[in-house]
Amino acid sequence: MLIITRYFTREFLKIFGLCLGSFIMLYLLVDLFERLDDVIKNQVALELVVKYCLCSIPMIIYQVSPLGVLLCTFITIGLFVKHNEIMALRAHGVSLYRVLRVFIFIAVSICFFSLWLQEYVLPTTNQIVKEIKNVNIKGKKPSKLFKKYNYWYRSQDTIYNIDYFDPEKNQLQKISVLYFDSSFNITKRLDAQSATWEQDAWLFHTGIEREFLPDGSMKLNRFEKKPFSINKTPEDFKSARKEAEEMSFTELWSVVKKMRQEGYLPTSYEVDMYAKISYAFITVIMALLGIPFALRTGRSGGMAFGITLSIVLGFVYWIFFAFCVSLGKSGALPPVLAAWTANITFGLLGLYLFLHVRQ
Repeated sequence: MLIITRYFTREFLKIFGLCLGSFIMLYLLVDLFERLDDVIKNQVALELVVKYCLCSIPMIIYQVSPLGVLLCTFITIGLFVKHNEIMALRAHGVSLYRVLRVFIFIAVSICFFSLWLQEYVLPTTNQIVKEIKNVNIKGKKPSKLFKKYNYWYRSQDTIYNIDYFDPEKNQLQKISVLYFDSSFNITKRLDAQSATWEQDAWLFHTGIEREFLPDGSMKLNRFEKKPFSINKTPEDFKSARKEAEEMSFTELWSVVKKMRQEGYLPTSYEVDMYAKISYAFITVIMALLGIPFALRTGRSGGMAFGITLSIVLGFVYWIFFAFCVSLGKSGALPPVLAAWTANITFGLLGLYLFLHVRQ
């Protein structure tokens, strides 16, 4: 049985590597062609383009591994069935489940590899890709905002501190603005509970404006709504905001915990946090779905149909997964359920089909 296991593993990994390599090349070619005008316009150095491509590869592997497992399962098992290798093993008394568990084990191994990627590799490589894309390729100025969810920046004689930015509502929370004179003496301080982006300007809500006069006295002004200039748009905060793919699971966990302690609802980050785990497990579900379909199409010899079906099935899964995640970020589903609904639904379907494979 060890020889058979090595043989199946070798054939699976060989086709999986071919599929993965094809996906990587196709993805990079399409991405580079889309950015070719910007690369030429901003005269991006060749070494930066190469660095951009190399750092993009881990994320591509992470994203396309589930589809690669599904496609590879169809092709590998379909070929084994077509050449009667599965039938020969069963004729010698080898259980079909003993044969197929090899593919489940490989899928589980790829799942753990994906978890390792998103925890230790992707946060760093995704930050590098984002920086090269925004600064070097698109020609944007490097953001001076403190990245994560607490923002600090200085503009001429003013220092801004924004506690939290909600990208869904284009809303700032707990804003403090300090104004200084040429001698760096504070002349005015503004504090507001929130600010919303309305008609291309920031409208501050429920705040206090303190003006420090030369004689040492202070002039206090309370307001409910008042427009102020921050010199930053929502797009500036979005580009500076550290996205979920730039953070590991443990980092996201600490961010969510801290935001809850400070009274914010970290719904978007929480959904992304659980999705990091659930997405890696898609490879196992793809294997469970692919095996029974491969056995059926392999017997009929419809390999082209099987490959097409696997691609369609993979995209249907991704659309449903993205839809559930969107529902979670909008608050329509609890974060855990939003991240795992697609896995549970397709996992139960795959398990049912797998257990009802004809022996």
